[in-house]
Amino acid sequence: MIDTQGHVKVFNEALFKRSIHLIGCGGVGTSVATGLVRMGLGQPLCPIHTYDGDSYEPHNLANQSIDKSNVGEMKVEGLRSRLLAINPDAVIKPHPYYVDFDTSDELDFEGVVIMCLDTMEPRADQMEFFLENNRLVDCVIETRMDAEIGMSHCFDPNNKKHQERWWELWYPDEETEDVAGCGGPQSIISAVYGTAMIALKQLEWFARGNTALGIRNRVYYDFEYATAKYEIWPT
Repeated sequence: MIDTQGHVKVFNEALFKRSIHLIGCGGVGTSVATGLVRMGLGQPLCPIHTYDGDSYEPHNLANQSIDKSNVGEMKVEGLRSRLLAINPDAVIKPHPYYVDFDTSDELDFEGVVIMCLDTMEPRADQMEFFLENNRLVDCVIETRMDAEIGMSHCFDPNNKKHQERWWELWYPDEETEDVAGCGGPQSIISAVYGTAMIALKQLEWFARGNTALGIRNRVYYDFEYATAKYEIWPT
């Protein structure tokens, strides 16, 4: 087990009884997953499910916690090995496929869903068909980044005003070159870590009140100029 006594006053994992479903095991997803395990999560009452149909390629060495021996390995399996190296008792459930219509019969989301994806279209599909108005899901955290911008949205997928605000902030993939923090191909390890940090902090806020209402639902950080903005969404 992880000794979490140093942060129990900030985040008490013993009180967290929800499953976590992490969609996307790239740079940000890997960093978020590592943070979750170091926070003491991944227990029988709060298992960590990971979803990704991709395998490691040589360019992933630049922004993911892997080495050359992992190239060619499925990301969910490589990540599971990394997480168990941190905490051998962690409950990690890898799902080596993408979250889409073809795998819908295998999906059973509940608790907290964290989306760490590279493109925008899958976010919309997952929101519309799997998360929005899903009473088993209490919280959705969705990250976006590029080399200079990191942001994360933490919201209640069953709250109509939260739904509306998230859709206002969504845009199609063809517009991403003109949008900062689009999750496009330009990334660097500092932005990966910074964006993961925002998502983990939002999870802490959610856990303290058992709600995504009234917290900083949108955090936007400009890494280049070290400035941050946030929104508390209406309820």
